[in-house]
Amino acid sequence: MIFDSLNKMLDGKVERNVMLAPYTSFSIGGPARFFFVAKNPTEIIRSVRAARDLGLKFFILGGGSNILFDDLGYTGLIIKDECSRFAVLPDGISGQSGAVVDKMVDAALEAGLAGLEYAAGIRGTIGGAVYGNAGAFGHAINEILHSAVLYTHGGIISVVDNNHFKFAYRKSSLSDLGDVVLSVRLTLKTGNRQELADIINERRKFRRERHPVGMGSAGSVFKNLRKLEEPTNVIPAGKILEEAGVRGMRVGDAAVFEKHCNIVVNLGRATSSDIKTLVAQMEAAARAKLGVDLKREILYIDP
Repeated sequence: MIFDSLNKMLDGKVERNVMLAPYTSFSIGGPARFFFVAKNPTEIIRSVRAARDLGLKFFILGGGSNILFDDLGYTGLIIKDECSRFAVLPDGISGQSGAVVDKMVDAALEAGLAGLEYAAGIRGTIGGAVYGNAGAFGHAINEILHSAVLYTHGGIISVVDNNHFKFAYRKSSLSDLGDVVLSVRLTLKTGNRQELADIINERRKFRRERHPVGMGSAGSVFKNLRKLEEPTNVIPAGKILEEAGVRGMRVGDAAVFEKHCNIVVNLGRATSSDIKTLVAQMEAAARAKLGVDLKREILYIDP
């Protein structure tokens, strides 16, 4: 049996039929066929190698903040990334892939280092942030990523610089290449601690006031639009959706958040089908009423 082989390769630490909903900010997701918790980069490598050797598809799960699992679950191996160590350097921060971004923000503040404060309140891990070039308030991870250690699709441990990722808006080459982030190094600059604290507090206050509290959510549903002739001129997807009339839309227990039209919330018992149907309706409304094709930011994970 595949389970026996996989479990042996991973020291008997593989679990079966683990519900994924508790591991995501949406609180949605059925059972993972196989589930393994990686506590260090070596265990990430071993689990990825084992899945590849056995012909199993795999997914590395960080903070679970920008994804939607299916109610049917996942038929391969879920690798829960709990490699969370990080260290402050004189000119930045180095961290393992599972380090929580918001905790790194606090560490940078304590050290008086500037450059990461835009990420205050962002849920998720630094590995996931690199994968999706996470950002907010006009900034993104590509601006401060110095280098990273990857476990490549070819089974090699490789140190790469920023250029390797071919960063674009909410995208990196990782989604195309299949490489796995093991650790990163961020370059930060010396800043005024009080000014940084003020910015961080403002960002967190903004999120508390504009984002759901006590409800399942995966953050922004769609990517903001950027004008080709003016790449820095961003048109918020929330504004487009507001004009398209999506406010008040609901499918089952999936609903457009009343304070932000680019956020969908789980009111309690929403299914993955509810979410997908609602998102499709929102996308169709923007296209029909405004002629705008929105690009989804939330990652759907097939069973």
